[in-house]
Amino acid sequence: MAQPDQEEMFDILEMQHKNQVRVDRAFKIVIPITAFLLCVICANFNIWSTIFTFVVLWISFYAVSIKRLSLGLWIAIICVYCLIDNILSYGAFKNPSFIRQFGTMFIFLGIFGVGRPYIDRWFLKK
Repeated sequence: MAQPDQEEMFDILEMQHKNQVRVDRAFKIVIPITAFLLCVICANFNIWSTIFTFVVLWISFYAVSIKRLSLGLWIAIICVYCLIDNILSYGAFKNPSFIRQFGTMFIFLGIFGVGRPYIDRWFLKK
């Protein structure tokens, strides 16, 4: 038989889990929309860059905000992607394009990765 303070803790944990599921559901709608809008801004000037930027953004946002994987790992992955995309798009490394693409992706990945715990706490207080 559980004691009253244990029951209270179980209730709080159940409420926290329900709130996390609600946040996950909202993120599953917001992530592809944000990834699409950003890929139009970030991608280099060809269709393949746009498509692959969308895919990389969608996967990385999902990984850091819903699956809660390492933010540092995904920053490294998008850095490598931006470097490869830059070289394949222009035939040589173009620093302004790399900074624009990586900078935008880095900022929004950080917003999703760092902001998730704050959003969870915000929903828990409601």
